[in-house]
Amino acid sequence: MEPVRKLSNAELFKLSNEQSKKLTRESIVTALVLLFAEKPYDKITVTDIAKKAGVSRTAFYSNFENKEDVVKEFGKNVISELNSFFSGERYDGNGKTLLLDVFNAIKQNPERAKLLFGSRQVVYEILGGGTVLDSVMPAKGKFDVYNYLATEAALKKIIIEWYKRGMKESPEDMAEYCSELSKKIIIGGDRV
Repeated sequence: MEPVRKLSNAELFKLSNEQSKKLTRESIVTALVLLFAEKPYDKITVTDIAKKAGVSRTAFYSNFENKEDVVKEFGKNVISELNSFFSGERYDGNGKTLLLDVFNAIKQNPERAKLLFGSRQVVYEILGGGTVLDSVMPAKGKFDVYNYLATEAALKKIIIEWYKRGMKESPEDMAEYCSELSKKIIIGGDRV
């Protein structure tokens, strides 16, 4: 939302169609995030989003079919950020560091987490589906993938519950707890 308002009319006219479309989409996504801080997701309308973004409803519908598509776009941005957590040497086998970064990201951006956890669709799309652990620690045994799925399911529930309960425990304590729990599930699963 803010980038549009900071540009002068002359600067806006110099934008290419692609740049203009990108800026409009970013403004709409930002508007939804800002609105979500004010009221529940199900009370937000397309008109509210367009007004907050400073765009017409026509511009909204030129970029998105509905508000769920805006949430999906937001989710894609978050997924892209989260995927950066799993790359690089920082996490080479160190799940506790990864978990600490995830808990810190949620604690530092509670409004973003509120939007993510407030929309079931986003939670399902972002936190649902396959296993991330398999990409970090390739399966060696025939049941490893199931152990990873069980671990991730537990971690997802814990992260959401921690957020819902007001994030009272420190990110460090949560990372330590989840790291130990993960080890127990993964190692214990080999004995089944």
